[in-house]
Amino acid sequence: MAQRIWLMRHGKSSRPFGVVDHERPLSKRGREDAALTRDWLADAPRLFVASTAKRALETASLLAGQRPVVTHPALYEASGREFLAVVEEMLAQSSRVAFVGHNPTTTHLINSLAGRRVADSVPTLGVAAFGRAKPADDWTLAAYVVPKALRAL
Repeated sequence: MAQRIWLMRHGKSSRPFGVVDHERPLSKRGREDAALTRDWLADAPRLFVASTAKRALETASLLAGQRPVVTHPALYEASGREFLAVVEEMLAQSSRVAFVGHNPTTTHLINSLAGRRVADSVPTLGVAAFGRAKPADDWTLAAYVVPKALRAL
């Protein structure tokens, strides 16, 4: 497949008292799940695009290692349509891009692109991989994984 995308929800965040939603960091479990997910992704994505929320950017940075990470402000409260616009925009830069966003948009978009209900609610660091041969084609779900399944391996 010529284009690949990975749509994922950020890792589990902590909820420190007095910290606004946008600034919430990852929890210990979020960092541990990111390590498992990084191993599962291997070096497949070439670019990571994250919401500007601290937990999303931390997630993307842990997954990316030495690969580039950029933020896109639209992903913080994006609708499905807005998220897809960011996907198409970033595919102009790389044909293999991972996106780190938030629920409920992540769940809605994964189910929509798959053409079926993949999850009722994508858990933190749940990842769906999609591919398509050319931009005019529909996306095809290639894989869906959640940290609980990776911990069981």
